[in-house]
Amino acid sequence: MSKKITETKTFQGFRKMYHVLASSLFPLAYLYPPFGLTVAQTHNWLLIVAGSCFAISFIFDLLRLSNHQFNSRFMQFFSAFIRRTEVDKFNGSTFLCLAFFSVIFLFPRPVAIAAMFFLSLGDAAAELSGKNFGRIRIFQKSLEGSLGFFFVAFVTAWMLFFDWKVALLGGVAAALVELFSFELDDNLTVPLGSATALWLVVTWFHWGVSI
Repeated sequence: MSKKITETKTFQGFRKMYHVLASSLFPLAYLYPPFGLTVAQTHNWLLIVAGSCFAISFIFDLLRLSNHQFNSRFMQFFSAFIRRTEVDKFNGSTFLCLAFFSVIFLFPRPVAIAAMFFLSLGDAAAELSGKNFGRIRIFQKSLEGSLGFFFVAFVTAWMLFFDWKVALLGGVAAALVELFSFELDDNLTVPLGSATALWLVVTWFHWGVSI
């Protein structure tokens, strides 16, 4: 039986900062192609990087979940980046890399960028709002956390699409996906769910937003 480890607020803050910075690199690179790359070249490189990161993370998860000793050492060594609750299941980074690869591959560039930012920024906003102001419980989360997520998602979508209808529906959809993820990892469900919702909103209603 594994020992329960209490994590300090400083430790949690460090991990959340790492999560925000690391997960924001993909949408930032897609939004502002680096090193003189074209958008098409950036798209291909991001697929290679996200796919490679997923493969590596997936293999390490399989190894540690099949070997208790390796799992204990792995969790101890990477304790700054992996939650204690992930000791007996695939870690969030595996799902995140899979989700980012999928949205970059499947969806138009602005939709993919928005969906990735929804996770990197919205998830942090939800956690900060929920822990500091959360009073009204909804399932295992809080209304305040969901509102924090929605606000960040709405602002992000508006800055990318310059259309309040797209931003509103996209933000609502992303917040609902995050709220109702339950046993599913929101690192996977938020990007895929919100990207699908945004794509449907923009293409189905034909609101003149270029994608």
